[in-house]
Amino acid sequence: ELLVCIAIIAIISAVVLARYKSFNSSILLRDLAYEVALSIREAQVYGVSVRSTAGSFNVAYGMHFTAGTTYTLFADNAQANGRYDAGEAIASYTIGQQNTVVDLCANTTCGLTSLDVLFKRPEPDALFAVNGAVATPSTVSIVVGSGTESNRRAVRVWTTGQLSIE
Repeated sequence: ELLVCIAIIAIISAVVLARYKSFNSSILLRDLAYEVALSIREAQVYGVSVRSTAGSFNVAYGMHFTAGTTYTLFADNAQANGRYDAGEAIASYTIGQQNTVVDLCANTTCGLTSLDVLFKRPEPDALFAVNGAVATPSTVSIVVGSGTESNRRAVRVWTTGQLSIE
């Protein structure tokens, strides 16, 4: 009976240890999706509230995304053109744990090279710049993932300023 109990415990332990890596990477990816959504919410709070940048209180704040391992919080104060330009960065975020931004989508069109999500006083509504040009999609998605296509999460932003993680 003791040998049977040890065998059962060994089998259960082997199954748990084999699934640990995929479980751990799934948790890290979910945390990354929430971190990206929280960063977008931070830009929304900056854009809607009164925050001075270079002496101006009427500045749009946003997040700039490209495929890869970094994304940027910026203030659209250099040219006030509704998109990210060099020199407007406030903070840069680095993605770790072998996760990346794997795709950017506007409505149902994916494969974008860059995506900017902006917020400007007094409205909490989101403004978008797709591939460097101001655009009016109803929704955009930032897809984060690692390795396989089954291990991906999307952060969706609507023009109303609503965020969701899928």
